[in-house]
Amino acid sequence: MQRNGVKLSGNGRTKVKARAPQWASWAAGLTGVGVALAPWLSGSVYVGARPVAPENTLGALVWGADMPLMGMFFVSLLVLAGFCLAAWNAAMWRLPVGRFLAPFALLIVWMGLSTALTLSGWAGVLRTVQWLIGLVGVLTIVAVVRRGVSAWFILAPMVISASLVGLRGCSEYLLNALGGVPNWRVFASFFNPNLLAGFLAMSAPLTMGLLLMLGRELPEPRRRGYTALLTVALWLQLSALILTASRLGMLAFLGAAGVFLALAGAWRLLSRDFILRLGVVGALLLGVFWLSTPATQRLTPQAAAQDVHSGAFRVETWKGTARAALANPIFGVGTGAFEWRYPRYAAVGYTRSAHNTYLEIAAESGIPALLLVIVMAFGWLSRAAQHELPPDPSRAVPRVMDWRAARLGVLAGVVGAALHNAVDSDLQAFANLLTLCALLGLGLALAVDGVFTLPIRPLERRGTALVVGLTLATALAAFGLGEWYANQGRYETLVSHVPQAAEFYSLARRFDASNPDYLMDAGELYYALGRRDTAFELMTRSVKLKPSPRNLYRLGLYYEREGDMETARAQYEAALERDPHSLPALLKLARLAQPDPDNPRLTDEAKRYYERVVEIQNSPYGRIRAVPEIVETAFGFAHLALARHYRALGDTVKAQGHYEQALLVFRNYREVTYPFNLAGRALGMYNPERERQILNAHLQVLSDLAALYEAQGRLQDARTLREEYNRLSAE
Repeated sequence: MQRNGVKLSGNGRTKVKARAPQWASWAAGLTGVGVALAPWLSGSVYVGARPVAPENTLGALVWGADMPLMGMFFVSLLVLAGFCLAAWNAAMWRLPVGRFLAPFALLIVWMGLSTALTLSGWAGVLRTVQWLIGLVGVLTIVAVVRRGVSAWFILAPMVISASLVGLRGCSEYLLNALGGVPNWRVFASFFNPNLLAGFLAMSAPLTMGLLLMLGRELPEPRRRGYTALLTVALWLQLSALILTASRLGMLAFLGAAGVFLALAGAWRLLSRDFILRLGVVGALLLGVFWLSTPATQRLTPQAAAQDVHSGAFRVETWKGTARAALANPIFGVGTGAFEWRYPRYAAVGYTRSAHNTYLEIAAESGIPALLLVIVMAFGWLSRAAQHELPPDPSRAVPRVMDWRAARLGVLAGVVGAALHNAVDSDLQAFANLLTLCALLGLGLALAVDGVFTLPIRPLERRGTALVVGLTLATALAAFGLGEWYANQGRYETLVSHVPQAAEFYSLARRFDASNPDYLMDAGELYYALGRRDTAFELMTRSVKLKPSPRNLYRLGLYYEREGDMETARAQYEAALERDPHSLPALLKLARLAQPDPDNPRLTDEAKRYYERVVEIQNSPYGRIRAVPEIVETAFGFAHLALARHYRALGDTVKAQGHYEQALLVFRNYREVTYPFNLAGRALGMYNPERERQILNAHLQVLSDLAALYEAQGRLQDARTLREEYNRLSAE
């Protein structure tokens, strides 16, 4: 028989721990493995098809995370398998407390409503499915995890995986430093260093909690071995965090660590051995910090002066995101649609995310969605942060392990995530979203009263599990398989195998018919094959599904190639309406407004467009950029056109000023951006036709400006420009 969860022997005196049923262990194990694999398979962010050679697809999936949708599919299958296994067998279903579960479920419903009512399409469905998987992960963990072996099936894989990610980050830095790139910022398998920092800000506090717990609870000699391993694990994770050179990531961890130490002290959990181990890790981290060029460079006065634009860009992006949220307060601009609907409200350069998860949720799905997140957070904290008394050693036979330190690690990990999501959009990466959901589930499962038990009949449980599992698995398979074939299609396009690329994109569209990126890419391929009607049908469908400035501009280019200038102009104007700072659209409209391209004298309409480009250059949008290494040559083209115009009018003063400004732009591009594009030739970042246009404009500026200097008697300056002209011509 059993009493209070403890199994009694036949004589009723000997107490033995009741083992969790085998199905519960399997459900917890599958979920734990899924969460552990997430940073390896889905730490990146979907940005469209990425070129992957057929023989490299496995490496791109497992190591490079170049297929985040396929990685999300595999990870989610494990989580869904754990969920279905638990639902199939659990007679009594443990659910999170209502103050957390209700707002979480309502948040996902609201995201779905935003997707449907704002027509954000494929991107909105993807975002909603990701959050649904996160909720399924929470429900599974809460249902099967208890204070015992089942908890370790979640905790151990998470810490091991995070430690290996840290090891990979350290190895990545060493390889690049030995290869001559000492200022490399590590990515591991994440989209950028900041997203990796957000993940480590969650995992490192969790590792601290387990280190404190096992150091207090395990007997010798097991304690010494496990604590040594966890000390190394913590050092690896924090070393990788330092090597990301993410200052805000380090601050987020310090904030989480401060909460951990404060509560551990208040709960009287701190031990001398734990403090000594933290001291050892801290001393080793100081060595890593001073030996790592990225971290030290980011804290020098020169770096602080250079990075002023970075902080200003972030703040201005937050302001623009707030404007978008206030302009669309109920359902937002559309769940998942931030990338192409935010530019209308932007005051600074292009960005894919808001660099603030909370503002991004408010802008995408509406202010009610943000309020639901806040309610959910307070509901979770009311249980996960609840104090409990330590076990009574005199009554527990056998001794009951004290799980309060592990609870603190989970709580601090969530605090780290909350802090870093205030300065970055961590949850855009599915790995970070699922890791956070795993911590939320653990926080409630290990709390004193974080769950309530509900009897559900087998038919209801199993039917619900099958419907949810099959629906989500079908959607995830469509995302993953579509990406698998689209990536190969992108590669075949780069190597000029157009028919093969068209076949791969056809397969991608068969699985994921509503992905606008596949439609646009397939349309361009069919255009290259001469199938004009099919090409324009696909590209038009793509623009309807995703009316981004970039897609509208691309469609306009093809209408211009066909000689349909009026339709092309309409597309460029639509792009400019979506993004008032769209430099490519402004240049195209300026050229369409100039009937004779050989006439240097501009029409009034063309002149207004070029002056608008120059105005943007001198505005915060032109000065404050997310990636200053990417130089906008549109400014150079606008200055060149205005310079030729004023020179034709005889105004040499204005002409010279514009020529000199154009020369600064093209020189800066040649020095900073051109090598970057050249190195990315294999990724499709190098466009030979565009590079020729930029080079020809650069040469024309040098020739015309040299002629002006010669007319002014500045022969040495003119000679320098002629030498630069000859050098570029030879290249």
